[in-house]
Amino acid sequence: MSLAMLGWVALGASIGAPARFLTDRAVTRATVASSIPIGLLVVNALGSALLGVVVGAGNATLLVLLGTGFCGAFTTFSGFAWESNALWAERRGRFWVFVGLMVLLCVLAFWLTWTVTKHLS
Repeated sequence: MSLAMLGWVALGASIGAPARFLTDRAVTRATVASSIPIGLLVVNALGSALLGVVVGAGNATLLVLLGTGFCGAFTTFSGFAWESNALWAERRGRFWVFVGLMVLLCVLAFWLTWTVTKHLS
């Protein structure tokens, strides 16, 4: 791994992590009555959609900057695990809704944007 590549990853991550925090908080405030973490769903679906565009474009530098750096810091598996654990302990029905929505939205967002980008390139 080159120092330049590490720099691209660090730059993307330094933007992705605050963007995740701000996006999650804004969505959570707007959907305060929700019983599942909608902010986390939105963040991960948006990150998956962006990753689909980046992978579909096939640009190596963008893949490192946006795919690994930004999307790696913007999306969050640890948040997904944390919220899943909390929902499992509280209400198992909401846990299954949350997990199902997360998987469906992320896979669909990635696939749609990847397909469209790949066909446009």
